[in-house]
Amino acid sequence: MKTVHIIGGGIAGLTLGLRLRRMGIPVELFESGSYPRHRVCGEYLSGRGHELLRTLLPATMLTQSGARSSRQLHLFRGNRALPLQDLPRPALCLSRYRLDELLVREFSSSGGRIHLQSRHPLSRDEGWVAATGRQPAVREEGWRWIGLKAHALQVPMGNELEMHLTPHGYVGLCAVEENRVNVCGLFRTREAVPKLSEQWREWLGGSPGSALFERLRNARWDESSFSTVSALSLLPRRAKEQEGVRVGDALTMIPPLTGNGMSMAVEGAFLAAEPLRDWSSGIINWQECAQQISLSLDRRFSCRLQWARRLQQAVLHPWGQPVAWNLSLLFPFLPSLLFRQTR
Repeated sequence: MKTVHIIGGGIAGLTLGLRLRRMGIPVELFESGSYPRHRVCGEYLSGRGHELLRTLLPATMLTQSGARSSRQLHLFRGNRALPLQDLPRPALCLSRYRLDELLVREFSSSGGRIHLQSRHPLSRDEGWVAATGRQPAVREEGWRWIGLKAHALQVPMGNELEMHLTPHGYVGLCAVEENRVNVCGLFRTREAVPKLSEQWREWLGGSPGSALFERLRNARWDESSFSTVSALSLLPRRAKEQEGVRVGDALTMIPPLTGNGMSMAVEGAFLAAEPLRDWSSGIINWQECAQQISLSLDRRFSCRLQWARRLQQAVLHPWGQPVAWNLSLLFPFLPSLLFRQTR
């Protein structure tokens, strides 16, 4: 058996590594950081990815770690709300701090080798997979994208997910383990924000009078959970147009508005695992392996990426957002229909 080398230990890299180890494939994973740590993430897994992850991490393990289940989504704009929307499938809510910890433990106990605080350059050699996270872009169409995340305490919240639309982005809330609420937002700006490390509470906390502001008015923030990321690229990318084998955000990043990024990372890892197993076993060569993976990834993700891009453009357009909101008031089924198109 030939060894598969994975660069990057996020959701995609760890899931792929663990899946391959369960198939008996030797794996080495290189991660530039350490575990556990907080990351900018919506921290809920919905759709197909949830079902696939449970084949690697049993439901009992997730429950014992404090995972919660959400079945409804509540949409807000300012101080107005749409009726609760039922999710097509239940969503798993668990912090990345805890989920990464579980995946690392299972990967290591299954015989996978992990190299922490190890920056390994991307390689074009056979057997190397890029799971390094986002592809940076300082600006896209004149905008800078900024992601912010922190955990809030003392926030009364049920098991439904919340999405709050703002003029310049959106903020998602979900309850995770230990009575914490993950508050994660994506914002766009024309200019750099030099004091972001001091002003992030104002960005995440919403404008006075909004439902988001009222929800977080008395929140106590866990300062250690704050994380930020910038230079995000949200342009959809096809696998066949890129070099090598890529999974997760190293391949492409879906607009966080859809809440489908974690699912795509898990789904992509599962799609890549079988061709990699066949390459490791000598059944196919590396070129065939890479072609099979690219074809599978593009077939699975291309349509949802296009829908997600159109949806984000509408929601962030100064005219598109009120139009989309009013249409959703007239046709209550519309948000659920659009949500399904991004799955």
